[in-house]
Amino acid sequence: MIGRILKKSIMILILIWLIGYGAFVLNILSKTHDTYQNPDAIIVLTGGNNRIATGLQLFSEKKAPKLFITGVNASVSDTDINALWTGDTPLPCCIEMGREATTTRENAIETKDWIEKNNIKSIILVTSDYHTDRALQEFKALLPHIAIHKHPVKEQKYSLKHLNFWKLTFSEYNKLIFRKVILTLVKKG
Repeated sequence: MIGRILKKSIMILILIWLIGYGAFVLNILSKTHDTYQNPDAIIVLTGGNNRIATGLQLFSEKKAPKLFITGVNASVSDTDINALWTGDTPLPCCIEMGREATTTRENAIETKDWIEKNNIKSIILVTSDYHTDRALQEFKALLPHIAIHKHPVKEQKYSLKHLNFWKLTFSEYNKLIFRKVILTLVKKG
C-alpha cells in the first residue's frame, strides 16, 4: 500500500516537473522585452552571447542614462568592452562595471550595491532569454523596491533542434526551481 502511494506520488511529481519544464521552454521561445518609460539604468549580466552588445545598443539608443555591467571577468579589459560600442558618438560616460560576481545571485548582490550608491529606482535587466526568469527571481528578492523591466536576449547559438538547447534549458529550469525553493525557505525562516 505505502509502496503504491509512493510510486503514485513520484509519478505525479515527475508529471508536474515535465509540465513545468514544457511551460518554461514555451516561455523562453515566446519571451519579449517589457515596455518601459525612463528607467534610471540598464543592468547587463555577463555570461551569454550578445548580452553586453545588447546593453550597449540600448544605451546608445538612450533608453537609460546609466549602464552597469555586472560579472565582468577580470581578464576582460575596459578596452574589450569599449570595442563592442556601436553608437554614432564616442562612448559616453556613465558606464560602470562590476568584476566580483560569478553567479546570478552575486550579480544581484553586486548590482544592489551599485543601485544603492547611485539612487536607482528602475532598471532594464538584460540577460539571455533562458536566464531571464531566474535573474528576475534573484533581483526581485534582493531589490523588491526597484522597478525591474526585463530585456531578454535571444540565444543565437541554439534552436529546438540542438541538443545544447535542451541541456541549457534543462539546467536552467532546475536551477530556477532550486533557487525558488531556497528563497521561499529563507523568506519563511
